[in-house]
Amino acid sequence: MTQVCWSRWWLYPKERGEWNVSNNLFAQVNAIGGLLAGNGVTGVKHIGTGQYEVTFSTDVSGYAYVATTVNAGSQTDQVFTAGGHLSSDGVYVETKNQGGGLTDSPFNLVVDSGAPDWLFAVVGYDANLVRSSPGTTLTNLGNGRYDVTFTSDVTNCAYLATVGDPGHELVFGPAGVYTGSASNPNAVYIETKNQGGGLTAGIPFHLAVISPTAANTRTAVVAATGLIVRGSNLTSSYSAAVGQYVVVTDTLTSACATVATRGSIDQSVPFDPATVEIVPGPAANTAGIQERGLLAFGGKPADEAFHVAMVF
Repeated sequence: MTQVCWSRWWLYPKERGEWNVSNNLFAQVNAIGGLLAGNGVTGVKHIGTGQYEVTFSTDVSGYAYVATTVNAGSQTDQVFTAGGHLSSDGVYVETKNQGGGLTDSPFNLVVDSGAPDWLFAVVGYDANLVRSSPGTTLTNLGNGRYDVTFTSDVTNCAYLATVGDPGHELVFGPAGVYTGSASNPNAVYIETKNQGGGLTAGIPFHLAVISPTAANTRTAVVAATGLIVRGSNLTSSYSAAVGQYVVVTDTLTSACATVATRGSIDQSVPFDPATVEIVPGPAANTAGIQERGLLAFGGKPADEAFHVAMVF
């Protein structure tokens, strides 16, 4: 049964001052396909090793899907998304090791429907804009480099991205997608890279741009030092160890979906690729973020900037 993340206002005061049920679509899924928490979820099917379908209570085929693995371990697995294989209400998810082998792994999934203070874009294999928030444009800057331009200023937002098929197919080759700010305040800069860290064209991705004022969401853009650069009110962060970060907010996070992406805090190029996974935080109102270099470079913990959103 779907578990809704309620905010306990007497513990974590909020501006609304009363119970509030979220309209956000998200899921926490364990390695065997069990739904741990979510909103708008009607079921999860474990199709096969590393293959899942999360079904929602509405058609999600026109949206973007971002996800992050949870507690994937020292050889961090990666997660990939696509449109539902079983219905238009579903999101298909694959989890793989960095060699490309399907591997059962827990993950958090968030669907960006373009609700107020949310923007999205889905980019295909041919550097084509497949679907997006109204008025969005795509500029191909060269091999594995893009600007996604929206109709409003996104400089205060968090940029979450996942490699994902734009339709209902599979994502065969593991790869990475990385975000940063563009020179245009309405744009997000994107890089797609292979598992060796090289810029590579032809890698499709889903992008969610979330404002710090989005309802039932907390965002943070965090520097490699662990200090928050921008984000939601009453949200902070710190470095706990090399490659280990803690994001602190004013709401309980255990029944929420936390997703994160390796990304620059400004217009700097996200030169060093890294994997990102969600790990437990030290308190009920925290989320842990772990980053590691790619296995091609040893897979060791690495201090890198990132973007994160906690959706409830």
